[in-house]
Amino acid sequence: MGGPDPLAEPDPPPEEAVGAARALLGLIADAPDPDGALVAVEKAVARYAEGDRSALEGLEPPGPLLGRVLGADARGLWDRLDRADHGLSPRELRRLAEVALGEAREAPRPGRHAGGRPGAPGGDPTGRDVRYRADRPLDAVATLRRAMLRRAADPADTAALHAGDLRSAETEPSGGLAVSLLVDLSHSMAARSLHEAAVRTALALDALVRRHPGDRVQWVGFGDTARETGPAELVAHPWGRVPGTNLHHALRLARGHRRAHPGLAHRILVVTDGEPTAHLGRDGDARFSWPAGPRTVEATVAELDAVLRDGSRVTFFLLSDDPRLRAFRDLVVRRRGVDAVEADADALAPLLLDAYLGRRPWPRT
Repeated sequence: MGGPDPLAEPDPPPEEAVGAARALLGLIADAPDPDGALVAVEKAVARYAEGDRSALEGLEPPGPLLGRVLGADARGLWDRLDRADHGLSPRELRRLAEVALGEAREAPRPGRHAGGRPGAPGGDPTGRDVRYRADRPLDAVATLRRAMLRRAADPADTAALHAGDLRSAETEPSGGLAVSLLVDLSHSMAARSLHEAAVRTALALDALVRRHPGDRVQWVGFGDTARETGPAELVAHPWGRVPGTNLHHALRLARGHRRAHPGLAHRILVVTDGEPTAHLGRDGDARFSWPAGPRTVEATVAELDAVLRDGSRVTFFLLSDDPRLRAFRDLVVRRRGVDAVEADADALAPLLLDAYLGRRPWPRT
C-alpha cells in the first residue's frame, strides 16, 4: 500500500503453531530418515519453533512428505501448524491499519454529496427539532411548519411568525459515538476492483477508532445475508461469487448496535456498489432477486425508516454509477438523516473517515 513495509519485522509465531512445531520435531527425531528427506524440514521447523517465523518461507510444502514418511500424525501436526499461523497476527493487522490510516489522512477529498449535509458525529442534526435556542442552529423548515400549523389551528391568528414558532435543529451529543460500518461483500465489489479499497478503509477506521476509546464500532459484512465481522475477517474474506446485497439484514444488525449503546449517538456508514438485491423473509431466510424486486426495496426502505426513527444517521458511500443504484439513492436521500456520497476507490477511505470524525480533529501522527 506504499510507504514503509509494515511487515518488515514479523511477529513471532503463534503459541499454538509453536506447540505443533515442537511436537512435529519430536516425531521427526524419533523416526528413521536414511535418505535425509526430512533434514531441510527439520532445520526449518526447529528455527520456527525457536521464534523465527520466516523460517518456513521458501520451503516446499512438507505436508505430503511428512504424511508419506511419518504417517498421518505428522501430517496432522503440520496442518495444525499451518492453520494456526494462517493470516495476519493482531500486531501485523495493527501495522497495516496504521499505514492505511496514514494514506487516508494525506489523500485528497473528491466526491459528490446528495441529500443533507454529511453530518458530523458530534453536534449533528438528529432530524428532530426543539424550541429555538441561540446556541443551536435555526431550523427554517421546522419553524415554517410550526407557523403554518398555528395559523391552521386558529384562523384568526394571521401573524406570519411568532417567537414561539422558532425551532432549532436538535443535535447529537458531542461525547462518544456508536458507529456501524456496513461493507458490501458481494462479488461485484471484487469484479469492479473495489474490494481492496473497502478493506483498506475498514483497516484505517480500526486504527482511527483506537484514538477514540469512548466510541463503540460494529463491523457488518453483507452479501446474501449479513453478519457481524471485524477487520481481520474482512482482510481474509474470499470475495467469492456471493449472490445478493442484503442491506435489509445489515441495517437490522445495525439497529441492534444502537440498542446496545442507548447513550451514544449512532452513525451508520454503508459502503456499497449496488442496489439492494436481497432481504430477509418472515422465516428468516434470505430472498434474492436481481434486478431488485419491489419486495426487496420495500423491506430495505422500511428497515431504513426504522433506523431513522431510532435517531440514527445514515451515510451511503456509493462506489459505482450504476443506474439502479442511482435510483435507490434518489429514493433514500429524500429522508432526513440520510446522506449519500459518490466516491471512487481512492476517495473512499478519506471521505468515510472524515464523516466518522465530523467536527473532531484528526489525531496527531
